[in-house]
Amino acid sequence: MIPEMQNAFLILCLVTASIGFIIWYAFSSSLRLPVRYQIMYDANPPYVHRILRRRTLAALIYAGIPIFIIFCTCWIGNPVWSDLNISFQWTGEVARWTSIGLATVLVMSFFATKSTSSLEIYPELRVRFWRPSILILSMLSWMLYIVAYEFFYRGLLFQALLYKLDTVPAIVACTALYSLTHYFKLNRLTILSILWGSLACWLVLHTNSLWPAILIHLGLCLSTEWMSIRHHREMYVRRA
Repeated sequence: MIPEMQNAFLILCLVTASIGFIIWYAFSSSLRLPVRYQIMYDANPPYVHRILRRRTLAALIYAGIPIFIIFCTCWIGNPVWSDLNISFQWTGEVARWTSIGLATVLVMSFFATKSTSSLEIYPELRVRFWRPSILILSMLSWMLYIVAYEFFYRGLLFQALLYKLDTVPAIVACTALYSLTHYFKLNRLTILSILWGSLACWLVLHTNSLWPAILIHLGLCLSTEWMSIRHHREMYVRRA
């Protein structure tokens, strides 16, 4: 990628990381509800729908719009996929690190969700009666959301920074922008986002693939949600 294209690519990613996040937050009304509503468990379809729309909007902002601008406009020239340096290859090394990461997050989720304090965060969907349809919709929306999130932060943004910075500064800058998207959450989540952001960048560099970051992050979100439902009796799954 020529320098002019690199500059435009970086500007696009920085604009998405800043203005894109502001737009996402502005339209995420559920994030601004009083805490007492966010820790209540009841059959609340409007709240469920807001969460699902929020995840879909994030996928559009962080994946749909950037891909459209990159490949369907001339804003950054006429790049091909290889210019982005984003790989989805699956190798033995990718499988090994993904397996290690998934095993780790499963253990973490099992013990972390036993605490009552975890209910302040998970599950995001504040539903007392979990119908199978809600479980499936939540899982699909998590998949859409996490794939887009990792594609942008560990894919587009990280690679755009690597064009202009050395490895360590690029990881620091990418992690800083990623952790800022968690500023409205509890302090421990912000700290965890810094740790995960750094580790995810390292995984992408080490394996030359986005799959470990995507699958480990998705595994964490899904296992935390499912184990929260399992561990706390105020929530349960019903067949109807």
